[in-house]
Amino acid sequence: MGMQLYCTHDLHIMSRQKSESAIGFPPPLLGEVPWRMPILAQDPEQAWCALNKPANIALRDFPWDRHLPNMDAALNLQLQAGKPELLRRNADLFGSIYYLDPCISGVALFAENRERLSELRNAFGSGNLQFHFTFIAKADPSALAEPLSAEAPLLVHNTKPKMIPSTAKGKKALTHFQPLSNDTGPYCLWEAKTAFFRPHQVRAHAATHGIPVIGDVLYGAEAIPAQIKRASGRKRTEFTQDTADVALPIHLQRVCLEDGRTIEAPYPRHFLHLLRRLNLQDTLMA
Repeated sequence: MGMQLYCTHDLHIMSRQKSESAIGFPPPLLGEVPWRMPILAQDPEQAWCALNKPANIALRDFPWDRHLPNMDAALNLQLQAGKPELLRRNADLFGSIYYLDPCISGVALFAENRERLSELRNAFGSGNLQFHFTFIAKADPSALAEPLSAEAPLLVHNTKPKMIPSTAKGKKALTHFQPLSNDTGPYCLWEAKTAFFRPHQVRAHAATHGIPVIGDVLYGAEAIPAQIKRASGRKRTEFTQDTADVALPIHLQRVCLEDGRTIEAPYPRHFLHLLRRLNLQDTLMA
């Protein structure tokens, strides 16, 4: 698969649309509370759109997430029911292009007909899309010295919903890491880049280099300290460590498409709150 990991500077950055340009999910489609997700970018002629997925929401049906409602099913149920805001899109169906861990927020890309779904999934599987994640981890002085590349092949664990390194049976995976903040404090904001990612890849690869996402106890991180854990009064976006699908400070911030266009997702409130509590908010200005 191709592995060019950097978007060129002359790409058009597709900004977030007006607040009314969004798709709603009334309960119980995605749980007990309503959601209205902004449309980050769309191309009616190319039959795709991108939504800003919150953490704690499943993107598609997946063995590890069967207990969670998912966006693929919720969108198609509303389309079949004749919801006007979806009918206006002239979509035949909605299909997610890649799997994204429920705990990760950010760009969720959907095709709106079968032909485009096949094309975009093939582009993803061929490594022709580029993905930029950001996450918060403890600051490891040895890891901060220079950018890191993780190449450990990944294998599904026998009994747990996680990936483990396995040179014998694992599938190829490559992630590049770069610190975005200095080592003056106990925590660091990191960027992870890849042209193709497997389930949990960024989280698993970060852990192999000793920089697991804070709060990601599934991959060996300590629980987020109680004094900084709670992000807001809205329970659906606070950080907890009770299950593998809760919100974590990891965000799919940017997706670069084959045609040079870039989709960016604003950071969710709970992520920004944690950056402020850890004195990392200035990193986003750099």
